[in-house]
Amino acid sequence: MATIEERLTALERELTALEQENAALRKSDELQTIALRALATKDEFTKLRDTNNNIFDALINHDQLTNERLGDLQTQVIELDGKIMGLQAETHLGFKDMQNQLIELNGKIAGMQVETRQGLKEQDKQIAGLSSEVATQGQKLDQMLVMLTTLVPKPE
Repeated sequence: MATIEERLTALERELTALEQENAALRKSDELQTIALRALATKDEFTKLRDTNNNIFDALINHDQLTNERLGDLQTQVIELDGKIMGLQAETHLGFKDMQNQLIELNGKIAGMQVETRQGLKEQDKQIAGLSSEVATQGQKLDQMLVMLTTLVPKPE
């Protein structure tokens, strides 16, 4: 039979082997725990990716809708710009027509003023002629009056 010292040495060896085996099991346990956590994280990551994909799809749809609306608004703005330019052209033509009519009326007014001045000059000549005739008639009347006064005896 083995001595106590041999038994103690064998037990110590067995204890060291068990401790090493225990350390290896702990390491293995830690690696398995990490692997399980990674799997759980991978599943969560997959769920998160799916959620993000859904959000991105919603954003893409929203962007498409917004772009369509902006395109419609841009089309309306372009149409309104065309209408405004048309109205501006019509207004410009209307102002030109009014300006031409005013020029024409100014020409007619100037012509009428010339005719009126000529008519007034003729009337002035006629009035001057009548004035001279009246003056002549007045002189004749004065002469007649003088003759009559000489013919009529003076009351004494």
